[in-house]
This record gives sequence, C-alpha cells and structure tokens, in this order.
Amino acid sequence: MRLKPPHPGNLVALAIVALVAGGFTALATVDGGKPALLSIGPYLARILAFSVIQAGLSTVLSLTLGIALALALARRRFPGRELVLAALSTTMVIPTVVAVFAVLAIYGRSGWLADALGLMGWSTGFNIFGYPGILIAHVFLNAPFVARITLDALHLVPAEHWRLAMVLGFTPGQIFRHLDWPVLRAEIPGVASLVFLMCFKSFAIVLALGGGPSRATLEVAIYEALKIDLDFGRAAWLALIQLVICLLLTGLLNWAFVRPPGTHTIRSLVRRPDARNPRLKAMDAAVLFIGALFILPLALSVLGGSQHILAVMDADLLQAFATSLAIAAIAGTLACLLALALGTAARRQRFALRSPRLAALYDFLPSTLLAVPPFALTAGLFLLVRRMADPATAGLILLPLINGLAALPFAYRYITPRLMVAEERYGRLAASLGVTGTAKLRIMDWPVLKRPMGAGFALAMALSFGDFGIIALFGGPELRTLPYLLYERLGSYRLDEAAAVGLFIVLIAFLLAHISSRLSHAGD
Repeated sequence: MRLKPPHPGNLVALAIVALVAGGFTALATVDGGKPALLSIGPYLARILAFSVIQAGLSTVLSLTLGIALALALARRRFPGRELVLAALSTTMVIPTVVAVFAVLAIYGRSGWLADALGLMGWSTGFNIFGYPGILIAHVFLNAPFVARITLDALHLVPAEHWRLAMVLGFTPGQIFRHLDWPVLRAEIPGVASLVFLMCFKSFAIVLALGGGPSRATLEVAIYEALKIDLDFGRAAWLALIQLVICLLLTGLLNWAFVRPPGTHTIRSLVRRPDARNPRLKAMDAAVLFIGALFILPLALSVLGGSQHILAVMDADLLQAFATSLAIAAIAGTLACLLALALGTAARRQRFALRSPRLAALYDFLPSTLLAVPPFALTAGLFLLVRRMADPATAGLILLPLINGLAALPFAYRYITPRLMVAEERYGRLAASLGVTGTAKLRIMDWPVLKRPMGAGFALAMALSFGDFGIIALFGGPELRTLPYLLYERLGSYRLDEAAAVGLFIVLIAFLLAHISSRLSHAGD
C-alpha cells in the first residue's frame, strides 16, 4: 500500500516547534545545563517589576488617549479627518527606533521643547530617560493604534440602532451606556492585552531611553546577557520566564478576540444624535487638541530630515537599504508561504477531516510566536549554526528567518480566512471534479488568495524593514540595516542625519503598509 506524503502544513508546524525547541535547548545547555536561577533572584525581581509597571502604565495611558480620540472622531466630521485616520493607521509599522528618535528630537536636552523654552529664558530641567521617555514613546506608538481599532468597531454599530436612539430621544449618557459601551467592553480586553504584550516585550525603546540597567525589560535583559555578558544560562532562564508570561497573555488575547460573528445589517453612515451636544463638542475639541499636541510634534520631527536627505545618500545608506530590502523580501515571502501551508492544513482539518479542535491548534500556533523571545531564539539557533557560518553570514540567515516568523501571525490573518471562504464556496465542486493538490491551489484558491497574499507580503515586508531587534545582536560594519544605521547615528548624536534616515525608513514602511491596506480592502 502506497503511503500518502504528509501535508505541508503538518511539516511546517513541526518545523516551527522544532526550531523553537531546538533554539531554547541549545541556549539552555551551552553552559552545561546548569543556569543559576537563584543567583539572579534580586535582579530578576527588579526587571520583572519594571517590565510590569511600565507596560501597565503604558497600556492605561494608551487606552485612555486612544479611546477618547476614537469617541471624538466618531462624533465629529471636519476637514482633514480622512488624513487623520490615515495617519492613525500607519503607527503599526512605525519602527520603534524611529519613535526613539522622535522622542529625543522633541524632549531631549537639545530637542524642540528645550530650544523653545531656551528662547524664552527658561530651562526644562526635564530628564527624558527612564519612565518619562519610555511612556511617551509607547503612548505615541500605541494610542493611535488603539484609536483606529476602537473607531472601526464603533462604526459597526448598525444604523438602525442610531435611528432608534434618535426616535427615543436618548441623552448622551444613555447613548454611551447602550451603544458605545457594549462595543468598548468587547474591544478593551483584547486591545489591552495586545498593547500590554507589546510594551512588556519592548526592546529598542527601553534600551535607548531606559537610562541604565535599573530600567530594563526582560527583552533588554536577555539582550544584555547575550551581547554584553555572554551569560547564556541567565539568558535561557530569562527567556523561559518571558515565554511563560507571554504565552499566558497570548492565550488571553486569543480568547478575547474570539467572538460570534455579527449579523448582516445596514451600516450606512448616520450622524450621531449626541454630536450636537455642546458639552460633548467642547470635550471632543479638547481631546483632539491634546491628541494633536502630543502626537503631531513627534510625527513631524521625522519630517525635519527631508532637508538632510542628500547629506546621507552615501555608500553606507545604499548598502543598508539593499540589505534591509533583501531581508524584508525574504521574510515576507517566508511568512506568506508558511501562512499558506498552515492555513491549508487548518482548512483540511476543519472541512475534510471534521476536526475543528485540531484546526484551532493550527490557528493558535502563529499567535504563540508573539510570545517567543526573539533574542533567545536567535541566540539558540546561532549556537546551532556557528560552526558552519561566521557571525555576519549567520546574521544574514537568521534575520529573515526570525523576521518571517515574527510576521507570520499577521500574514496568517490575511490568508487563512480567504482559504476558508474558497472552501465553503467551491470545495464540494472541486471534490466532485477530483481537483486536489496544486491544481486546487491554482484553480480554486489563487483567484481568491492573490490580493490577500499580496497584502500579507507587503505588511510582512513593512514589519521586517523597520525592525530593530535581531540586528542589534549581529549588526556591525559587515551587516547593517537602515534601523541599525539610524541607531548608530543616534548613538553618535548626529541627529540631523538620524532624522533623514528615519524619514527614509518611515516613507518606505508607509508605502508598503499603504499597498497592504489597498490590497486587503480591494474587492471587499
């Protein structure tokens, strides 16, 4: 009897598990398998406390500003509103190292705020390093993201509900209680978990703005153990602790976002009846003003690099650009291929084998990659390949691999739902005609998949292009990406050149994110 070959999705799932397990095993056993946990007890308690406190404060501040902005934008229509919404959508791909530059450019010792107060003869006496800089950068990145997600959810309230509220003469308080709050109550757990997870794992922001070893997250502590102290045992323990905490958060995130599908209804734009309330007008104007006062200077600080673009157009920039583009292209391709394999395996379990629980495991696997500490995984894999490659070559191999795995959860969310739709629509017809394998992928799936595949590829490229994480381990004269080049310029206080490099990164990331958005919404 001829044995059928295993499904590619099964092989991909096993390969991902094997990579993670192999990397962690190599890291944990490099010092004889005896990492001394007790010796880092006080240090561990300190960084855990800092990680939780800064992530908690960042989450609360981001949710407060983001939800306030979402409610104000839901109630108001004004010239330039679409531009504001587009700006909110770009924060997902703004590299963290660019956010670091923006905070230093505005609030640093030689920043805009210090210069403006100096002209008036005043001194700020403000130290940006530590909690202030970290919180400002995290809120700058996450509050617009929260606002965009929440605003999209508020727009899903059916138009007939608003018409009924007008007929019944709901007050602003009743509108919030019966229409806005149910939406917010459903969104807040998942969004808060996601923001907390990103801030808890923060690396570049804390590394640059922490101000010392007393201000370190677990991610920074793992990096310092690997890069500075070469203490692989300590890195292994820290990584294991972070993995457990982040897996719990990822499980909560996955549970919080699983909701029953909403019924189809009329969602045409209806003017909210509370928009005419004078108190809400004043409150919304104040919220929009505060949001603009906080976000706009940080966003505009990067534009100051436009006048220095020609000054940084040298061999280093071109080489860094080519390296970043190549790594991003490979990472995007890898993320999409892995997502396609896992998605087809999940579809097979759900429809052909009638096993929704196993299908849910395939759905959950990409999300678990959000919990894996990338430094620890990279260091472990480097220990496995170091005998076959020098650090620069190993970096060129591991950078696209780790970035592709990091982008897999996002590519999976683009591709898998369309695979399920194709199966629901044409699966029985394909089965009756005997269309299977690559023929099924080409004839039935590809017409539905090509746009979301392109969207996932562009987004994965954007995320990889601006990443400043793994390159911090391998970066140097022989291997330099644009984010690493920006970090070098910041480290040498060449802020004008840093602004130009940051603008270059943001423009490319924005272009890729725009392409992804257009492709993902095309045909909807």
